[in-house]
Amino acid sequence: HVAIATSSADSDVYRPLAWMADTIKTKLAADQLPTSLKIYSSEPRFPFFLKTIGVLSEDNMHPVDQFGTFPSDSARLRDQLARDIRSTSLFANDVGAMIDVVVLGSCEVDLKSFGSDLLEAWDERPNDKKFILACGVPNAHITDSFEYISEWSQRDSLRVIPMANHFVDYFHPTLDTRADAKGLLQSPSLDKHVDIETFSSVSEFIDFPPRPKTYLDDVPCSAVLQGNYHQGGKNFERIFRDLQRLLQEDSRGWGYKWSAQKRKYVVDDASPHPPFVLHLIGGDVMNLPSDLLDVVVRDAGLGSTPFYELFEPIDIVIPVATDGGYSTRQAASAVHTAIMTHVSLLTTRALLECCPYLNSESMIIRPPSISEMEAIGLLRGAKVTAQGAEERSQPPVRFNDLSEALDGPLELVEDVKRMLSQGWRRGDENLTALQREIRRQNENVVGRILQDC
Repeated sequence: HVAIATSSADSDVYRPLAWMADTIKTKLAADQLPTSLKIYSSEPRFPFFLKTIGVLSEDNMHPVDQFGTFPSDSARLRDQLARDIRSTSLFANDVGAMIDVVVLGSCEVDLKSFGSDLLEAWDERPNDKKFILACGVPNAHITDSFEYISEWSQRDSLRVIPMANHFVDYFHPTLDTRADAKGLLQSPSLDKHVDIETFSSVSEFIDFPPRPKTYLDDVPCSAVLQGNYHQGGKNFERIFRDLQRLLQEDSRGWGYKWSAQKRKYVVDDASPHPPFVLHLIGGDVMNLPSDLLDVVVRDAGLGSTPFYELFEPIDIVIPVATDGGYSTRQAASAVHTAIMTHVSLLTTRALLECCPYLNSESMIIRPPSISEMEAIGLLRGAKVTAQGAEERSQPPVRFNDLSEALDGPLELVEDVKRMLSQGWRRGDENLTALQREIRRQNENVVGRILQDC
């Protein structure tokens, strides 16, 4: 009997938790014994997303608000967990049984909300009725909100689940350092008492699979930046400056022309290719440069289905690093969404090192000496003077006619030619195979947690 709970309204928390719920439901359905899955949340977006992906049926939902959801027997209010975790009469088909596993969406957020009640309930239960607590880790920034980890580690009942495997190597030593600093456990190390399992936030979209990819043209015409502006502000601003500079150099190559009257770039109908559009998905207030208002589009406040529907026809996803190291220390939901919607990732080889479950077939590998917008410009056949991902990081290198470099280091020129020769489209079959392999690994993780009950 599994309870899934979160107090977070952050989609980077509840979406991975929803995919975990989907995997748990699949595992429970194959069990011959009485099983159950209950959802605890007062944030309506979470149960609505569970309904969208088929984890909760219409029978479990009551339309009362804009999201069309209201907790019922299977989807319950968050505060009910404190009572239900102590109950022996929850399951009519399994008299006397109690909740065996509690899965929280975020250690950092949800241990603060649920940790004290759950710890008391665990101590109150007899030895043959203890439960397992698992909590997700959407990023590897460990704060004092992890205060309950030490208590749970001493009870040998905690499973910590990073939502991507690329920061596990960071997570282990950080736990040990905190243990040494606080004197929580002398020997062995803290993480020996905390099982750490990785669950990647990727699904096969069994209930509503992505449509076959179609493309507007033989050059990339759209890209998505996903992330919060307050986390990656400098990188967003750098990308805007890059785009402004490249449009000044060859606006027609991007499908635009300058309008002196409107003081911005407007669509050039005489361009050989459709215009390029950059979509921004994320929270926070952001001031877009006025000359890019027709080039850059903000997509805010999207529900779950519109969110994925927006991604599907996009040509390229750009994972944006934050100032604190987004790629290496956060689960990078943009990466996972790109895999699920079969969209090419534009990034450097460093992301392969961070995310070993990825492969080069799912990515456009750009040389680290050129920026994201420079790479897209080259893929479009625009004239590009490459200044690098960091301003003044190298002498400018001028390109024209795809990979003909007028001057510049031979190694860079060869890297650009290699990127262009591989193209920018990625086949559905490669990404489908990657999704299935990730799902297989996720099912193994869930299976091990359920076996511990």
